[in-house]
Amino acid sequence: MRNAPSLLAMLGETEPAARPVIMPWEYVKMRRSAAGMTIEQAARPYWHRPEHQADVERNIRELETVGFRMQRHFFGADMSRAYSFNLDVYRQLCDTPPEQHPRLCLACGWDQWTTQYDTNGNDATWSETDPDLCTRCEQLERKKVIT
Repeated sequence: MRNAPSLLAMLGETEPAARPVIMPWEYVKMRRSAAGMTIEQAARPYWHRPEHQADVERNIRELETVGFRMQRHFFGADMSRAYSFNLDVYRQLCDTPPEQHPRLCLACGWDQWTTQYDTNGNDATWSETDPDLCTRCEQLERKKVIT
């Protein structure tokens, strides 16, 4: 018995290329960079006494360290007080295999469930000319961080 060809094969098209895998530490850095913030600026909403500043900045640097994944029982990875950040996306990147990762903009890490506006004030969506980018990054001519 023969296997039936895929619809794409019947149409003469090739299978879509696999999307690059975005790791949790890359997601944190992409979202911070897209907000135009330094680690020091991102840390500011989280410390109220000067003696805590260095600890908070160290923790943010750790979130962006290659190989680091925040443990599930500790939700300190939520950076949404400083910039647009989806903790559910972060958890998925930590806990699920790459084929189950959400689709993210390869320039800024935006996902379709997070509110973001393009430069015209419209809701961001996926670019029609480059499906790896959101419309905001396309308009700002941002380069892909992940390739």
